[in-house]
Parts: sequence; structure tokens; C-alpha cells
Amino acid sequence: MEYFLLVFLMFLRFGGLFVIFPLFIMARIPVKLRVALALMIGVVMAGNITVTPDWRAMGMGDMARIVFFELTTGILLGLVCRMVFYALEIAGLRISTDSGLFITMNFSGMEGIPQQAPSIVLFLLGSILMVAMDIHYFIIESVQLGYQFLPIGGGVFHGGLINHIGELIGKVFLMGILISAPVMATGFLVNFIMALMGRAVSRINVFAESFSIRLICGIGVFGATIAVTAEYIANFIRTIPNALIYTARIFAG
Repeated sequence: MEYFLLVFLMFLRFGGLFVIFPLFIMARIPVKLRVALALMIGVVMAGNITVTPDWRAMGMGDMARIVFFELTTGILLGLVCRMVFYALEIAGLRISTDSGLFITMNFSGMEGIPQQAPSIVLFLLGSILMVAMDIHYFIIESVQLGYQFLPIGGGVFHGGLINHIGELIGKVFLMGILISAPVMATGFLVNFIMALMGRAVSRINVFAESFSIRLICGIGVFGATIAVTAEYIANFIRTIPNALIYTARIFAG
């Protein structure tokens, strides 16, 4: 009986992780697959947990609290894994805006909602890099190691956790701006040059001409810098396992 309770609680933590895990949020991956994978991991890894609560001394209120904290822990760890893809969405939005691609944004995104072309390209690039570097295995291993610092039902909400999440969000915006910086600079230069030409030759329709030039230059710069972008994304993805363990330590209080 205690083994099945342990499997259920591990299922909640990994289930909350897979709800937001970047590789499983695609619209074509059914929810049943995520649930089955979380349950399988719980069954396989339940025997490796050495510190377990005293089930017989717990009441219904204590069990409800543990269930809430386990599900919350999984969702929190999933958000930490998802941070890099939030940065890619911000970068894709900035690239679309500065290159003029925001007009054609009705592409079917990976999550089943309309997204812009650069966001889809960056999302696929990040997913391929995560799988190629076996980061998804390290993430599962990090969550398992997190039980040493954050045992079942041991989470505590405090100011340090909020500050840690705030720092991660700050890195998300910084990464999004750095990825989109070449296209942003290109768009600024094109607008600046076209504005000077509009002052010199009043007959030029600056808006119509700059749109085509911005589109060509923006796509060209985005394609030329995709290798550097991939390297930068890979460096950020490598930090996810350590960030998960650090988050578990902070959440443990």
C-alpha cells in the first residue's frame, strides 16, 4: 500500500512537470501519453526514494497538503524547464516585428495556436538541441535527485523562492533581447537610412519602400545568425538541470 502511495505522489510531481515540459506541449502529443509517461517514471523510480513520510501518522488534511505540494512542485519545475522557450517566443516576436513578418502571423504553432514564423523556427531549434544533447534525460535525473533536497510534501513558499523565479524571468527577457538583437539593429538601421532618404528625396514613399527592405534584410540577418543563435540557446539549455536542483533546494526552504 505504501508503495502505491509513493508511486501516486511521484506521478503527481512528474505529471505536473510534463504538463508544461517543452517537448510535450505540442498539440499532436495527447494528454494520455503524458499521463502514461509520468506514471511509468513513478513506477520505475519509486524504489529509489529513501526518505518517505510516515503514512500511518497522517490524516486526510496532511495527505491533501502533500498532494497539493507535489503537484505544485512538478508545475514549478516544469516552468523552470519552459523558461528558455519563453525566451525564444519573445525573440521570435521581436524578430517578426522588426522584420515585418508580424503581418503574416497565422501559422499553426506547435501548441495549436497561431504563432509567427520566427517563433516556430526557434521553438523547433530549441527542441532539436534539447533532444540532441540528451537534456531531457538529465532533466528527469535532476528531478529524481531533487527528492534528496525536496522530499515528498516538503515544499515551503517563501521570499527566496519568489526572488529566484524573478531572476529566472529576468534572464528570459535578457536572452530574448540578445537573440533578436541583430534583427532589431538591422531594422533600426533600415528605418534610419530610409528616413534620411525621405528627407533628401520627398517623392520616395518611405513606408512602402522600407517595408520590403526591412523584410529582406531581417530574414537575411536572421538566417545568417542562426548558427550563433543555436550556440547561445544550447548554452542556456545546458543550465536547466542545475537550475532544477537549485530550485528544489530553494523550495525546500
